[in-house]
Amino acid sequence: MKPLFFGLFLCLAGLILLPACKKDSVHIPPSTDKSIDSFGLLKADSSAFKAGDVDITTGDTIRISLPPFTDLTKLIPVILFKGKTISPASKTLQDFSSPVTYTVTAEDGSQFKYTVVVSVRGAVYFGSNGNNFYAVDAVRGTQLWKYAGTGEFQYSSPTLVNGILYAGCINGTMYGFDPATGVVKWQYQAGGPIESPAAVAGGVVYFGSDDHNFYAVDAATAKLKWSYTTGSNVSSRPAVVGGIVYFGSSDSYLYALDAATGAFKWKYNTGGGIVLASPAVADGTVYIGSRSDSLYAVDAVTGSRKWAFKGDGFSLEMATPLVNNGSIYFGAWSGSLFAVDVNTGSLKWQSLNSLGFTDEPFIANNILYITADDGNVYAINSGTGATIWKNLIYANGAAPVVAGGAVFVGGGGSHYFYAFDAARGGVKWQFPVMQTEIALSRPFVVGKVVGQ
Repeated sequence: MKPLFFGLFLCLAGLILLPACKKDSVHIPPSTDKSIDSFGLLKADSSAFKAGDVDITTGDTIRISLPPFTDLTKLIPVILFKGKTISPASKTLQDFSSPVTYTVTAEDGSQFKYTVVVSVRGAVYFGSNGNNFYAVDAVRGTQLWKYAGTGEFQYSSPTLVNGILYAGCINGTMYGFDPATGVVKWQYQAGGPIESPAAVAGGVVYFGSDDHNFYAVDAATAKLKWSYTTGSNVSSRPAVVGGIVYFGSSDSYLYALDAATGAFKWKYNTGGGIVLASPAVADGTVYIGSRSDSLYAVDAVTGSRKWAFKGDGFSLEMATPLVNNGSIYFGAWSGSLFAVDVNTGSLKWQSLNSLGFTDEPFIANNILYITADDGNVYAINSGTGATIWKNLIYANGAAPVVAGGAVFVGGGGSHYFYAFDAARGGVKWQFPVMQTEIALSRPFVVGKVVGQ
């Protein structure tokens, strides 16, 4: 400022010093700055997210990741920027359910546009043998909520339908949780422990109990619609197809009942108890394993046998078959992993011999994922049975689910719940459960997860 002040003084004194007088009239051009320096978000009530809850990547596209169940339609952006104006304005309630374009205008009138993309991370749900049921951020592996019950949830294999998360408990209660908060919104008390995962169809919740009964409960009112008594425990997960509900019982029978009324259609004697083995239904055929060490293909309408595959001498009472692309995949208790032709029952391949399997396989991108009784989770080539990768987690019967490029599975004896890279087997994150419990149930995953 000193040179400028000095030039003005001389001009006023009548002296002609042209350079100094010209400097006084120099025009400073308008700024070209037009950038967003920071972009934050508040909830509709102006409260902030918890520290570390917001993931942001920047550039001309600003990507923001928020915690599960965040309402994207009512968020308040707090923006620091360089420029004359920004539109839409900072601190203006905004709907981010679709990408929003922000335009920064510089003093010289030039503009730069940013696209802001806000997403909500997904959640993964699972139960344990420690009376706890968990909800965990599927991207970060951090706890969202935990429900402490009065019985084990290790067989729960939850399912989410119409905003209710259903999970059965050994205390005999089928729970319906709010998936965002863990608040119990729905429940039904059976006459015995529930090991049977629920199937929900047509506004009805179907499941079995150790009291030998199979239940159909109204999903709206939690009132019993009908029940059917078998000769033993019903731990099998039901399948509802074409107005018929199929399930197995430890009394050795595969049952088919009218899904609306519970009226008996037929039953098929598998010659051995059906414990956690559950039916798979495809193209008019029901497939199920039993303690007789055989997998059966039964006509879905008549209940007559189409074919039976005899395994390697070990029980299939825990085997839930997976039907995919002309093959049926299943594992034997203390035995091997099999791939069988869906039409003929002939063996395609046999792998991981004598390791033992107590859970249902999962397939994604032609890779079969399953845990074995040697403690490993395996990724298997579904066409050949060759091992792609394995990871020791002391699985203890936990079942995997694949979503968004990640394998979610309980660690069983390791007291962790894991997210693995589905292609390579590396650990994405691990969530510690209590040291006195193990996470065994098949998880349920919803929303945006690792790799998406």
